[in-house]
Formats: sequence, structure tokens, C-alpha cells
Amino acid sequence: MLGEGGMGAVWRAHDERMRRDVALKQLKLPLTLSAGEREHLVARMEREARSIGMLKHPGIITVHDQFHDDDGLPWIVMELVRGRSLADAIRDDGPLTEPEAARVGAQIAEALAVAHEVGIVHRDIKPANILLEGERVVVSDFGLAAVPGETTLTATGAILGTPAYLSPEQVNDREATAASDVWSLGATLYAAVEGRPAFSGNTMAALLLAIAQGQPAPVQRARLLAPVLRDLLRRDPRRRPTAKAVAATLAGLAAPSSPAVPPSPAAPASPATEPDLVPPVAPPFPQFSRRAFAATMGVAVLAMAVPVGYVLTRDDQHEEPRGNRTPAPTGPSSLGQPLTGHSGGVETLAFSPDGTTLATGAADKTVRLWNVASRKPVGPPLAGHSDRVSALAFSPDGKTLATGSDDKTARLWDVATRAPLGKPLGDHYDHVWAVAYSPDGKTLATGDGDGTIWLWNTRTRKHRKEPFVHSNGIGAMEFSPDGKTLAAASTQVVLWDLALSTPLWSPMKGHSYGVGALAYSPDGKILATATYYSETALWNPRTRKPIGEPLIRDGSVAAVAFSPDGKVLATATEDKTIRLWDVATRKPLTRPLTGHTDTVSALAFSPDGKTLASASGDHTVRLWDTATVRQQAPA
Repeated sequence: MLGEGGMGAVWRAHDERMRRDVALKQLKLPLTLSAGEREHLVARMEREARSIGMLKHPGIITVHDQFHDDDGLPWIVMELVRGRSLADAIRDDGPLTEPEAARVGAQIAEALAVAHEVGIVHRDIKPANILLEGERVVVSDFGLAAVPGETTLTATGAILGTPAYLSPEQVNDREATAASDVWSLGATLYAAVEGRPAFSGNTMAALLLAIAQGQPAPVQRARLLAPVLRDLLRRDPRRRPTAKAVAATLAGLAAPSSPAVPPSPAAPASPATEPDLVPPVAPPFPQFSRRAFAATMGVAVLAMAVPVGYVLTRDDQHEEPRGNRTPAPTGPSSLGQPLTGHSGGVETLAFSPDGTTLATGAADKTVRLWNVASRKPVGPPLAGHSDRVSALAFSPDGKTLATGSDDKTARLWDVATRAPLGKPLGDHYDHVWAVAYSPDGKTLATGDGDGTIWLWNTRTRKHRKEPFVHSNGIGAMEFSPDGKTLAAASTQVVLWDLALSTPLWSPMKGHSYGVGALAYSPDGKILATATYYSETALWNPRTRKPIGEPLIRDGSVAAVAFSPDGKVLATATEDKTIRLWDVATRKPLTRPLTGHTDTVSALAFSPDGKTLASASGDHTVRLWDTATVRQQAPA
């Protein structure tokens, strides 16, 4: 016997016909089980064999066969991995070095990427399910995997998976997705390098609460991996990278050319407003610019190493040769002090069509309306959502405000009376992360974390019978200016033909991470898209092909917005700055705008283009005077 648990055992066995040693997994059922429970567990083990059998990768354990014994119980015949588990390695030898943890993590991520490509979610990634055979790393135990076309075998109220490695969405009784596996990989990588779980509690309730709040213990050993852990353990699944992208990043950190970095001292508790961040650790190369870093280590290493936002302190990505360099304009100035009043990070904002009012939604579950001229709030906050407000949009006539929340609802508000219009719009399966009005105001689109888009008739408050469905959560949506197309983003951008209710294939592929923001130019001829960790690109919506090279090749961008005349594009990056670009020349107009002390999560130009509003996790909203930029923009 190689191992035994409450529901089964794994044996070392010899296949006499094939003349090879194998691992034989046996399902053991207590005699007290009912017939229904027995069938449930048998079906789960049979599904494990099928799910693994679909996958071909050196990092995924190979299934040779499956059979039933005389009692009708299934056995799985698998390859014998001659090594120990990652859990055993940590217990016996202590934490892994950062390069070794990165090497192990990269192979896990590669295996998960293969599974996710065909729609399989493991749902139970943890150190005990990672096997080490020399340099090979193997993901095992797909017993809880979610497989396309298979019935989900989850008992009501049951916890599937090991609690310490569950994602917040699983703890909150939401369906596990590929992003959930990425979270569990982050928790596994944390345990590997720190030698202890990222989350703990004296009771099960305390443990689950810590996970649900996304508050891992501060890192003590991790330095090079600290930014990666922060990304993987983000509470919001939309902001986690894909397994494929994680594999590339970790492979770069595990490469021999990656510099050795000594363990950092214990990081202090983070003052960050987002509860999903590993406390920040000083970047390993704060003194290097991009050019110096590339000259020292090589461009290939840079491309796969720590995301650029964590290592660079100078914005020289678009510098001219030194001999031709001219001083860059300083950019627009902030209009007075920031707007304060929210007690949580500000997630979203929008100007009213007449430009007199600014609406903001935040993690404190409220929406605030501000008088733009006086910079003062208009009455008390709009309260009604039971979780953070993630999206909002004014109707074209400015009379109604639509809001979306993590409480799985969308609400409509009468802007004049500040009262809710009827009951919340339900039928959502997950967080409502995006809302958008059609140009004629007759349709409201709402997109949720389950990848479902509902189109609502704003007069009847009823939605179309069949929703639009994506493979992952909807991070952003916008109607084209002519109202014929809806652009929606998750891991890809898909343009939906509203008349035919069908996607305009092919989707805009090429992003390695989830697309968190998009925006149409006012004339509808350009669509800007931004990913959380990869790039910001411009597309031709008609041909669905990129327009030139990406504006930002490797930077985390959370928001994009076009000026009303379409000449300027604003982007908000995770380094807490805002960049303004000349759309025609594709060059930055100014140096980055600074002032926020946390990630900038949303941007919006006023209808007259004279003001740019920015929202941040630092609980504030800033207004910027864009007059100086407009003077520099080409005629």
C-alpha cells in the first residue's frame, strides 16, 4: 500500500500482462452508506478515470485502465510515479528554495493549462496531490475534477477539496473555475516556499472566513515569488492570471540565469485596501531600468521574469534615443483634492450624459453621486446592494443609473429621486461585473462571473429568453456606437451581433490573461482592450484584427477610456499611474499621471472631454484637467 484515506487506498501493483509496475487506486465505501450515496461515490471515481484519460501531458498522471471488482466498485490502473508528494517533501526537508518552488510551480501550471484548454477544472490542487519524480512534477487525483458534459457530483452543503487550499469562490459556494485552480496553485506555491499554509484558523469557521476575505498570512521567505503569489491569491478571480501565463512567468524565475535573492524579512501588515493582496515586498531589482535589466540579463529572461510592474521604477518603455530626447510634458493637473467618502476601494465610475454628475461605486457596497462643479456629494449614498458595487452605467437620457454587484444582482435607480426602480434584476449566476446600456437606451446588458450575459428590455424589465454565454467570467462590456454589436470580454473578446444573437467569429484572441477592460472609440472604428497582466491593444472591430503593435506590451492595465473626440486614449496601470496616448501616433502624450496610492481601477472622460475621472483602491476619486493634453493633441 502506498497511501490510504477515508474513501480509498492506492496500491503498488504489478501488471502481469504488460509486465510493468503500476499504481492501483481502490475505492472503499463504508457499509453505512445509502444506495444513493454509494452510486454518487462510484460515479465520482469513474469520472476521475475519464477526466485524466482525456489529458496527455508529462505533468499529468497517466491512466492505463479501469475495471470493477465483484462488488461493483471501480479500480483505476495508473502509472506508478516513483517519488514522494510535495507535502511529504515540505514536511521532511522543509521549505523549497524560491528557484525550486518556481520550477515545481511552472510544471504544475503547464499541466493545469492543458486541462483548462479542454474545459477540465481540477478543483483540488494541493501539495498532497503533487508528486515529485526526480525533475518531473506530476499532478494527480482528479477525483473532484469538473468535466464538460458530465453531471456535477456535489452534495448540497458539502465542501469539496481541502479547505486550506480552496479559493474564496469555492468557500462562498460558487462553482469552481480555471481561476479557482490558479488560486489553489498559489496556495500550494505559498506552502512550498514558506513551509506553512497561507491560510489558517483555530476552527474550520475561522479558516474559511480567512479564505473568503482573501487575507493570507504575510510572507517571510518569499521575495522573488512574492509578486507572483500576490497575483495568484487575488480575491477577485478576474484578476488572476491564466495557468498558461503563470507557467511562463515561473519558468523564467526558475531559469538558471535568474539571480539568487536571499529571503526577505517578514513583511509588515499591508495597509492596502484590497483584502486580496499578499503584503507587498520590495521588488528585487529596484535600481534597474528596463534597458539596464535587459542589457544585464537578456530580453528573453525579462519577458518571463517577474511582471514588469514589479521591477521597473522608471517609465522608459517608450523613450527616444538620448540624442533626440525632448522633455515630456508634465501632463494634466489634478483638480483640487480627491473626492473622498467611500470606506472601501472605488471599483467603478461614470459621468452622466450632461456631465453634471459623477457616479461612483465601491467595495463598501454603496453608490455615490457627486456634483462635478462643486465636487460635493449629492445627498446620501445609494444603499441597497449587499456586496461590493463592481459596475455602473447611466442610461443615454441620464434619468436612470444601472449598477452591478458581487451580490449577483443588478439594480436600476431613478437619478432624480435617488430611489431604486422596482426589484433587483436577478437570474444571475455569479457576481455582476459589467453593465452597459445600448445607445438608444432600450437595452441593458449585464454580465456576470459565470460568463453569462443577459439582455434586458429597459421598459418591461424582462430579459431575452436565452443569454449570451462565454467560457469565463465577463470582465467588461460595451455596445458599439451604432448599437449593432456588443463587445464582451473574459479570457477573449467576443463581438456579438445583436440582431442575430450570434457571435461574430473569430473572437479576438492573443491575450494571455483575462481582459479586464475595453472601450470603443466614439466613431466605432477602434476597439481598445486591456488585460490585467499582459498588454493593451487596439483592434479594428470590422476585421477583428489588431491595429499595429500593442501600446503596452507587458503591463497590468485595469481600465481604458477614449476621449469624446477619439484622439486620446487613457489607460490605468497597476503601478498606480495613468497614461494618456495619442491615438493617431500611438505615443504617450505626457508622463504618467501620479497621485493615487493604490491601483487605479476605473477611468472616464467627461462628455466635453475637459475632465478625466479616475477611481482607485485607495478609496478616492481624482479629477484631472485635460486642457493641456488637448492642446498638445494633433488637430
